[in-house]
Amino acid sequence: MLLFLLVITVGAIYCITHLLQDLEGVQQSSLLPYVLLGVALLIALGFEFVNGFHDTANAVATVIYTHSLTPNLAVVWSGAWNFIGVLISSGAVAFGILQLLPVELIIGVGSSQGFAMVFALLIAAIIWNLGTWALGLPSSSSHTLIGSVIGVGLMNQILHGTNGTSGVDWSQALSVGKSLLFSPIIGFVLAGFLLYVLKLVVRVPALYKEPEKNQPPPFWIHCLLILTCTGVSFAHGSNDGQKGMGLIMLILIGTVPTAYALNKAVNAGETQTFLSVSHHASEVLQRYTGGAAPVADPRATVEHYVQTKTLAPETVIAVKKWSTSSIRKCGRTARSRRCRRAS
Repeated sequence: MLLFLLVITVGAIYCITHLLQDLEGVQQSSLLPYVLLGVALLIALGFEFVNGFHDTANAVATVIYTHSLTPNLAVVWSGAWNFIGVLISSGAVAFGILQLLPVELIIGVGSSQGFAMVFALLIAAIIWNLGTWALGLPSSSSHTLIGSVIGVGLMNQILHGTNGTSGVDWSQALSVGKSLLFSPIIGFVLAGFLLYVLKLVVRVPALYKEPEKNQPPPFWIHCLLILTCTGVSFAHGSNDGQKGMGLIMLILIGTVPTAYALNKAVNAGETQTFLSVSHHASEVLQRYTGGAAPVADPRATVEHYVQTKTLAPETVIAVKKWSTSSIRKCGRTARSRRCRRAS
């Protein structure tokens, strides 16, 4: 246990040190963004901590019940394999969760509205997890978090009206909902089928009875239980671990974009290439406008397309106008950097 606490302490010191190094070059007019960043990160980590109340119990229940591992060793073993699963994960699940979030939250997560939505979805998930844990009810943190995300999207849409960025992406929500609905059914069917096959192949009645009190199972069952605990923990880390990872990156990118959202390795030549390609793309878009009149509010036009998925000539004009504005801003930023370097 002391070794485990030492590893946690070293990890916390490593994360804090690198966070402070990343924030060294960030200039903020007040301390409020840093305070909000710290609170948001603590709440996100708190959700991951509470998540362990439920999901770690799912992974270690069999090895503890059968005395294959002691409780302390089982929890440390499961935590280690969860961590390994997170390290080698692809990040696909994290992006899947972010796609459920309202676009307004992703774009303006550093604003007061964005922080309110982040705090609301995380605190709601934490309260539910703590309540079900206190009552001894098995609960899925994934279902809880996804429900909180959809709830935040719906309330944001009610408060600010229906547009292309305020609500929930229901196509993505339907895709996630199908996986949440069918995964327990698939698990139930496969588990029953495997048990049936095992009874046909391994005809040892003692294996299918309740174990004697304080007696460990046979050695090969002992090893199999530890293997399944390891596999469940690893799979949980590579899947559920990405949810918190995605939310933490969303908080970091939205709060201090100059530290995490900008590619600082881009040189002047690559910037000019980007500007040249962008100018060419703007010229191509011009050919598809169909002679439509300019739009007064390109953002609203693009939001209407996102909501209705209906492409119109004014949509192309809005995209062209919006991209042209971004090109000009990028060009001014590149020139100012060159001037600072020259001076």
